[in-house]
This record gives sequence, structure tokens and C-alpha cells, in this order.
Amino acid sequence: MDDLEIEIKKAVLDNAVRYAGKPNVKSVMGFLLGSRADLRSRAEEIRAITERIVANVEKMSIKDQISELEKIAPELLAKPEVVEIEEDKELPELPNLDKWPKVIMRLAPFPSGPLHIGNARMVVLNDYYVKRYKGELILVFDDTIGSTEKVIEQDAYDLIPEGLDYLGVEYHKTVYKSDRIDLFYKYAVDLIKRGEAYVCDCDAAVWRNEHKVKGIPCSCRGLDSQENLARWEKMLDGTYAEKEAAVRLKTGMTDPDPAMRDHVILRISENEHPRVGMKYRVWPLLEYSWGIDDHELGVSHIIRGKDLVKEGKIEQHIWSLYNWPHPELMYYGRLKFEDAKLSKSKSRKEVHDGTYSGWDDPRTWSLQSLDRRGIDAEAVRKAMLDLGLSIVDIKISMKSVYSENRKLRDAETPRAFFVQDPVWIAAENLDRGLIEAHIPVHPDFPERGLRKIPLHAVDGKSIFGVQQSDLSRFKLGTLFRLKDMANFTLEKKNPPIAHYHSSEVEQVRKVNGPIIHWIPREGSVPIEMTLVDGSTVMGLAEPGVEKMKVGTFLQFERVGFARIYKTGDPIQVSFAHK
Repeated sequence: MDDLEIEIKKAVLDNAVRYAGKPNVKSVMGFLLGSRADLRSRAEEIRAITERIVANVEKMSIKDQISELEKIAPELLAKPEVVEIEEDKELPELPNLDKWPKVIMRLAPFPSGPLHIGNARMVVLNDYYVKRYKGELILVFDDTIGSTEKVIEQDAYDLIPEGLDYLGVEYHKTVYKSDRIDLFYKYAVDLIKRGEAYVCDCDAAVWRNEHKVKGIPCSCRGLDSQENLARWEKMLDGTYAEKEAAVRLKTGMTDPDPAMRDHVILRISENEHPRVGMKYRVWPLLEYSWGIDDHELGVSHIIRGKDLVKEGKIEQHIWSLYNWPHPELMYYGRLKFEDAKLSKSKSRKEVHDGTYSGWDDPRTWSLQSLDRRGIDAEAVRKAMLDLGLSIVDIKISMKSVYSENRKLRDAETPRAFFVQDPVWIAAENLDRGLIEAHIPVHPDFPERGLRKIPLHAVDGKSIFGVQQSDLSRFKLGTLFRLKDMANFTLEKKNPPIAHYHSSEVEQVRKVNGPIIHWIPREGSVPIEMTLVDGSTVMGLAEPGVEKMKVGTFLQFERVGFARIYKTGDPIQVSFAHK
């Protein structure tokens, strides 16, 4: 293959992994001719080569496409793609629909905590396709304890459905893996009898270094089924202690990928389970239980991250052993948020030790925390759907979600003034007719009326709170406007005193004077605002905020959007975004 064909092949493979394994001749041609002016005179020749390579690449699995691209152009996979939200991008059809009487898909979260923004992609994609094809969606709690790295969180059994409800996900059935252990035992015994699995009591480190890495079978692999069944009973009855034995599936000791060599599918764990207590001491690993359940539950299509390719191969091995139909496996690339750190294990620790206020603390990035902040579920859904099914690793900013949320919610959102740690300024010589300020509920919708803020003026004098940062930049004599109320001249800074100047906004605009937000000293409402980093700020809001209900999403002018989550003294709000 000459250099030109290699370059075209790189472009085709890159296009394929970006678009769910389906390269597009037109798209590849556009890229090649757009980036290489010297090729434009050879367009017909380039098209013929491209069509030939596209035809070959289309026959490859996504896994093989990635592998091939990694060989010839690893740099195209190394750098995450930065994605901006696009308008209503249509997702591809599910593959091989004619093989299945009905589209059945599943969500299989491990209940280590609530779903967070990083889980939303998997959830939304599955929900989207089930609704698109009028299929069935099953919620499967993957609550096995075959791994010591993850801990089941009791509250997750309620928190996960809460998150699904927030996203508008409709699931038709709920399944708990912990209720199906006997089923997994039945298949384990059958695999042992078939000679497809065996009980290995080798030391884990020895097996890893002497057998897995070198591809050399251990002595356990050659034992007959009767001996293995006897060992299996010892795993169940407690003869073997934790970590002394495990069931291995004979996936092969010569597989090029060491991770695939005779993979463990069941192991001993004596941790108490929150649903079934100490009833079982041998637990399946997730990929083994998936291999059984995806068949038993009739799953037709599986959408998951590409970090689970190995697990998919374990499933395929099990399906092939039993000659079961293979559900369609679809993978997408890793998703990294530039401005959100996601770690359920860290969040669990911080929630339990009281560092975080709860699972809806903004630092958990749980769906509950987004709901508390007033992030519309449709903003999250659109952001996730716009990412599509690209196998390329993607980097995204929460600003994309915030931008969509702003579009969805701005029109319905009332405005209010809020001043953090106000500095009080005495306003003198007020116009005697100025007893309250009339301010639009929403500046873009005058028909919604005005909010009225009493000024509590006595003998032409009133006290207003302003931001220290605003006052500090004013010089004596500065003409400024308290927004939607009146214009003043700063006469003194310590203590701050201003004199009434005029009421028309044009007077300030003539001199390009500042317009600032404010609150009256009398009647203002204490506010505690929780920011995205978990810190809180105190301030005062205009009097009308006291009448707003829990759940109200509002915009504090010049500050940002926020949602009231608790009334009282102070009113507690959670900051959403600018």
C-alpha cells in the first residue's frame, strides 16, 4: 500500500470511529480535498480508492476499526475531541433490527451511589432508542459484590430511580441481580460440567505472573469436572476462605490480550449485602452475570462505553458456548468533563463524613444535584444526544448544558436583585413622589407586570445596599443609577452618601454612567447561596423573594440563575450558572 492509500485509509478509519463504525465516502472526500489542495486535480482517482477502502472498512467491527487506526495513526485516537452542542442531530439506526422481534434494552447501573452527569449519556441513549422503536427498557441493578473496589450504597436503590425520573426515562421492569444468584449458580455448575469453567485455587499473584502473563495454563485447568464440582461445593460451604478460590471461564490461555485469558467469573466475598445479607458467599462478576441475564431477559441491543469492550467479549464467549443469539453491542468513547470532577467513591466518602451536605451537594455532580440547581432535564438530554455514538473520546464543558438550560428556562424565569455582603449607602434628597421602585418581572415580557420594591423613604432619605465592588470604583461626583429606580451622585464615601439627581435613565446614559443593582435596607430577605464548588455566600435579596416557593428558578440580575430549595431565614438557594 503506497503513502496515498495509507493516508486515505487513515481518513476512512478516523471517519468510521467518529460515526459509530459507518464511514461516509462524501465526508472523507471533503476532508481529503479540503486539506490537500494537490489532490483536487485527482478527485476521480481519490474517489475510487476511497470507495474501495470504505467498502472494506464497513465490514470490520468497531473494535477492529479502532485497533487498525491505533496501529497506523494512534495520534487520531489520543486527543479527545472537543464537542459543541449542535442542533437536533439525528442518531443512526440501531443495527440488525430485522433479527429481533422487539427492541429490548437495559440500564445496568452498579448501585454505588446516584447516577451522575457522566452516567447520563448511557441512560439517555438507551431511553432514546427504546422510545424511538417503541421497545422495552429494563432497569437492572447490578448489585453483585464480586469486587472489593466498589461498595454498594443502600440509598442508591432509591436514588437511581429518582435520577431516571428526573431525566424523564421510562423503564418497564426492574430487576435485581442479587435476586438471581441461584440462576448464576445453575449456569456455573453447567459450565463446570461442560468443561468450560474450572475452580482455581492458585494464589492470585502467582497466577497473574506465572500463568496469565506467560499464557501458561495452571494445573487447576486440567482437573476433571467431578473434582471441579467438589471444589465448587467447597467455595459454597466455606471450606475455601475469601480469595482462596475462584471460578475461571476457559476463555483461552493463548489470547493475544492477557486480560482475556481464563477470566474469573465468580469469586468468594463475605461482605454483607444490603438486600440479601449473608445469604450468599460466592458472587458473580458483572460481565458473567451480564452474559447470562442479557440472554435470559431477551436483550436485543446494548449501548455502553468502550471501556467495557473486554466485558463484551466475555459475554460473547458465553453466548457462543450456548449457541444463543448475540445481542448487538454498540460502544461510545469516553466522556470527560472539563469542569466537573466525577468520582462516586469520593462523593460517597464525603457524604458519609459530612463534608458534603448530601447526595444532592453540587460537588457530587449527581442528577439530584443538577435538579436542585434548576438544570432542566431536557438540557441534559439534548447535550447527551448531541454527543451521539462516536467511539472517539470526547471532552465537553458543562457550559454546553448551561447554554441549553438558559434557552429552555430564561423566558419563564423571574428576575430579582441580590447583593452579597451589601455596603449601605444613604440616598438623600429623594423626589417626594419616589416611594417605591417599579421594576419589570421580566424585561423581555412587559405584559407580565412589575415587581414593586418599597423604598421606605423618610424626609427624602432612604438607605440602599450595593456591592462593595461597585462602590469602590466610583469617584466622588460619579453619576450612577440604581437600576430601574433613579440616578444619584456620589457625595461621600465614608460613610457612603449619595444625592438624588434625576429619574430618567437617559441622564446616566449621556455620561456613560454605571447602572448597578441594589436592595433596600428595610424588608430585604437574607439569602444563603450554595455555589457549584460547595461554598456558600450570604447576601440579601429584594423583599418579593420571600413570597417565592421552593422550586422557584429565578435570575439574580448581574449574578446568575439559581433555584430556591429551602425557605426560611435565610432562604437557601443553589446557584445554577451565569
